[in-house]
Amino acid sequence: MTNAVVRERRNAVDVAARVLTEAGAPWVVNIVSSMVIGISVGAPGWGAFVAVCAGVVPMAIILAGIRRAKIGDHHVTKIDERHLLIVALLVVVVAGLVVQIVAHAPIEMIAFMAAGLVALAAAAVITSIFRWKVSVHTGVSAGVAVVLALAVSPWWLLALVLTPLIGWSRVHLGDHTRGQVVVGALTGAVAAGLTYALIA
Repeated sequence: MTNAVVRERRNAVDVAARVLTEAGAPWVVNIVSSMVIGISVGAPGWGAFVAVCAGVVPMAIILAGIRRAKIGDHHVTKIDERHLLIVALLVVVVAGLVVQIVAHAPIEMIAFMAAGLVALAAAAVITSIFRWKVSVHTGVSAGVAVVLALAVSPWWLLALVLTPLIGWSRVHLGDHTRGQVVVGALTGAVAAGLTYALIA
């Protein structure tokens, strides 16, 4: 095998990793899953509301941080840049949850938002207290798959096959260790799944 062929294959693998990382980004997964559950329970408007709170606003906050040179990249790969961001995201999600409760949103949408809040809080504890950069990518991927399986159809458990692929991409790109992606997935699945099951 020539050096050119080896380089070409490495480039192809790198591209695949970047595509998986972008497609499996928390804000993307949150937007899609919010709309899926909203439509499935007959409340697409609430699905859009949760998508804004869990996906659009968080990414807007990250982009604002990048513009102000407070955050280095849109995946927030440096752990020291995550602490204040997590606090801001927790505030946004709590505010969205309060709006849902006051406005009597469907219980499934309230449970979905609460599941995200608890999973984010768990990631915050691991990241900020233990100072270990747990993977939010795999946490959201696994958590959403479990919640959609509970809320919509058990067939959504098949989406869990995407979690190790996304985890591989994060490790391949050097943004996380294997342990961080595994712990992220387990934390997201357990925290989000239990929370949703208890509320809905």
